[in-house]
Amino acid sequence: MHNYSKWLMRMAAIYALIGALIGSDVAGRKEYTMVPGHGHILVVGWLTLFVYGLFYHVFQEIGMKRTAKLHVWTSIIGGGLMPLSMLAYYTNENTVTLITFISSASVLLLAIILFVILMFFDKKIFAKN
Repeated sequence: MHNYSKWLMRMAAIYALIGALIGSDVAGRKEYTMVPGHGHILVVGWLTLFVYGLFYHVFQEIGMKRTAKLHVWTSIIGGGLMPLSMLAYYTNENTVTLITFISSASVLLLAIILFVILMFFDKKIFAKN
């Protein structure tokens, strides 16, 4: 699980940088259509992935390893693609950007559902040693 923690935190750092760059662009150009994407990349991409990384660092013993692996990958993919596809949709509304936005949001929703499954159904996470 340490490897999951490392990659989630590294991706969180990349998403934080992307969010900061988008925020700088928003402030510099005073073009506020990108604000929702900027906020989401910071909250979903940076904050959420970092917290997931801390989770996998603290809870080394996880019984549902396949679920955890799927959770990590869907979090990394959905955490970055959903805010970026949101930006694409808000700047250029068409069918392709809408489908991309909905698809990436669905991947992110799957990641959250998998995390809830781990929290409630993995017997090793909260097992007393």
